[in-house]
Amino acid sequence: MRTLMRLLAVVVMGATFVAAQTPVGIGSRQVYLYRAIDGWDLELSMAVAMLADPFPAVRAHAVQVLAANVDAGDLPLISRYMMDGDPRVREQVMLAAGRLGPSGLNLALHGLSDTSPVVRQAAAWAACHGGDRAFEPLSKLLEAERNRPVLVTLLANLWRLEDSPWPAAVAAFAKSPDVHLRRAAAYSLSRTGAAAVRDAQRRLAADAEPVIRATALQGFQTGALAKLDLDAVLAALEDPDWRVRAAACRVLAVQTEVAVPAASAGRVVADFASKHPHLAVSALAAAGAQPGVGTTAELLAVVKGEDSWLASEALVALAGRDIDRARKVVRKWFGSPELWRRRAAARVAAASGPEIERLAAADKDAGVRLAWLGSLDDEQTLARREQVLGLLSADPDPAVRSQVLSLLREAGAAPGVEELVELYASWKGDTMVDARAEAIVSALAGAATEGERVGLLALGIEDPNSAVAAMVVNGARGLDLDAVLPAREPRHGTRWYEALDEWTAEPRALDVITDRGTFRIRLDLDSTPITSREIWDLAVDGFYDGLDFHRVVPNFVVQGGDPRGDGWGGPGFALPDEPSLVPFDSWRVGIATSGPNTGGCQLFVTLLPADRLTGHYTNFGEVVSGREVLTEIRVGDRIRTIRTVTGGE
Repeated sequence: MRTLMRLLAVVVMGATFVAAQTPVGIGSRQVYLYRAIDGWDLELSMAVAMLADPFPAVRAHAVQVLAANVDAGDLPLISRYMMDGDPRVREQVMLAAGRLGPSGLNLALHGLSDTSPVVRQAAAWAACHGGDRAFEPLSKLLEAERNRPVLVTLLANLWRLEDSPWPAAVAAFAKSPDVHLRRAAAYSLSRTGAAAVRDAQRRLAADAEPVIRATALQGFQTGALAKLDLDAVLAALEDPDWRVRAAACRVLAVQTEVAVPAASAGRVVADFASKHPHLAVSALAAAGAQPGVGTTAELLAVVKGEDSWLASEALVALAGRDIDRARKVVRKWFGSPELWRRRAAARVAAASGPEIERLAAADKDAGVRLAWLGSLDDEQTLARREQVLGLLSADPDPAVRSQVLSLLREAGAAPGVEELVELYASWKGDTMVDARAEAIVSALAGAATEGERVGLLALGIEDPNSAVAAMVVNGARGLDLDAVLPAREPRHGTRWYEALDEWTAEPRALDVITDRGTFRIRLDLDSTPITSREIWDLAVDGFYDGLDFHRVVPNFVVQGGDPRGDGWGGPGFALPDEPSLVPFDSWRVGIATSGPNTGGCQLFVTLLPADRLTGHYTNFGEVVSGREVLTEIRVGDRIRTIRTVTGGE
């Protein structure tokens, strides 16, 4: 219905509205737009009126609001903004087109010929989201374009065109003299294991730049490895840069069919004791998958060590090669009062036998139960269907119930639609909404008729908690169903947004003080004012004091700020997306989500370029000092506090 109304209204209204119909003054219009993005909707009359606003910043902000919760019905309106004379506005149009996916492709292709390189760069990103039909115009752009940022964005995103011949076009840039182009090419090539690009991947794995070497090696995690490929991986184990060695270890952790020579195995074992913890856990992961790397005794020595993260990962590695010995440790750890030991033991409970699994399922800590559930694949879930089903009625934790439903849905074994609706209704008292939302999404996946789906969508969207509506809409779209996120009441009163306009006028940063040292985040106030202010206010209130870094993925992210400490917690509200095309390069800071408009308090920092995140996660800052601290962070380390820094401090 919203889509049809948008289409009709834009046709009827034309350009009859003028800027005078918006609130008076640029400040007032910005305040209106802050409320609109926080309320998940820009009124159509205002969106049309702002087409004629005299200030480009207002027009660009209006399109960003549309992009944050974009719908195919917005296309006619967004297309009108493409005629704007300011490239900042047209860049935001391309952001919206890319977030639309294939339905925004025609608009994205229009931007490829824009006179502004900034717009062409955004259009290249957007077109890469449009499906394989984009390959021909993008390949022409790849040949004709001379602007480096445009080419970098294009090369780093062509992997999204799944079935087109993009790999050959990207592989040619492995020989480029431009380090930026090689880096971008390495990223796209790392997303495929195609034999045709192995020559290019090997060349990039030997590049002069360590970030390129580490990125290129990720491509060897998929597809068969020929002898030359394995030689490149083994050579990387001797690399002077620990990030490259970690990437090589990650290849060995998933390529279980290869044989690792004794000399290379010794190199991996030596890195168990590396001063770089991210390398050490990567080496342990390789040992868990490679019988010829290390011994049970060497893994046990790490299990018995004082570093909780390394000991946990060593136990997982030990279970992969000697489950009988690991079972003895697991049984002992389940009797420990130390939470990290029980959570680590739960990760290997499924391989340790029914007795151990019962301990995991009955543990008083929800994080332990979640660790066990998170280790199950589809086959294991089906084999334990009755056991996990029992948690739906017995488990007090909404995250556990949500995880159970998600596992059953993915395994094709979810309860029936009627039962799921009953569960949804019985969980109305949950303060955490994940289980309610997952009940509706699972019901949508099992619905037999269009009428059923319409009714279920309405039930989820009309939930009193707006976060349920966002999760249900995201889940429905993941099932290829049409779903539109309804407007919500903005979180704050008008004065909060009025103050925000003034608050963003001064530079601001956050000093994150951790067990390993301090790093500073410079906030991007222009593109993410609401997120920046909400995180700032949480820091001022002491919300982050004592919280853990619960997730560390070597060469990818460090993530923390969850009050539960298991990845499922939040601040009690859902942040709106504030999308931008600021790249997720190394050291960028984003908001973790479970889909669009579901952000909260969890922060992540990228350790290497992560182009796949750009445009899809709110990118609200950059680590400008203390970067070396992040490479020392371990799972379980604490955020002691976050201090706010203003202006010239």
